[in-house]
Amino acid sequence: MSKKYDRQINLLNMLLRYKRITIHSISNELGVCIHTVKRDIADLQYHFPIFTYAGRGGGVELNSCFSFGKYILNMDNVMLIKYSLELLARSDDVKSSAAGSLLYKIFH
Repeated sequence: MSKKYDRQINLLNMLLRYKRITIHSISNELGVCIHTVKRDIADLQYHFPIFTYAGRGGGVELNSCFSFGKYILNMDNVMLIKYSLELLARSDDVKSSAAGSLLYKIFH
């Protein structure tokens, strides 16, 4: 995974935490320029119901009806899942074949 992926996951998490947040606040929290935030938002709008509002009181928000469930996986979570599946796939456990199939589906 890339820095861009991690940054966009962090941006989505911010949108889940705040009802509405400014691009400037996102920029400060992520430590990137405003143009990078705008590009990330434009990319994410293809997949998620993210709305932007201009002017005083404006900002960025995720549609309140949208939910990811409880968590979004970050890179460390993904790598831990991959490592766990690799260990299980190499074991003598009856589920090792299923773990190997799942590992292939997710990471190939």
